[in-house]
Amino acid sequence: MSTTPPARPRTADLDETTLRFYGRFSGWLVLALLLSYTGLQLPLPWRLLAVVAGLAGVAGAIVLLVQCLRRRLPVLMHISAIAVLLCCGIFAFTGVSQAIFWEATEDFDECRSSALTERSMNRCLLDYEDGMLNSVPGIGR
Repeated sequence: MSTTPPARPRTADLDETTLRFYGRFSGWLVLALLLSYTGLQLPLPWRLLAVVAGLAGVAGAIVLLVQCLRRRLPVLMHISAIAVLLCCGIFAFTGVSQAIFWEATEDFDECRSSALTERSMNRCLLDYEDGMLNSVPGIGR
């Protein structure tokens, strides 16, 4: 006699406490997303908040995505996990990139705060690119 394995639960079969738990979990992920975005807007030493919050958001989004697939959570949970994964990944990558080029980013922030015209802002961007290229051995001019 063959026994069939128990069917996986559908979304309608999940109890309210499970859905509430993952709803709160996705709320915490949205908080990590907001913190990582806000961290990119802060001055340089505080900009590392974007890296920490972004990595926490990526890790949490991966956990939520795995649980969405295992427990067959609603589609909105899948979408939120993927959105947080992508956004926090981009914000963390941007923060890490700016931390790698710390001096050039610091000079750019200083130049940008004193730029009054579009021409001076473009000059700041060109200096920022040169500063990043000069910090890489073998590529600098």
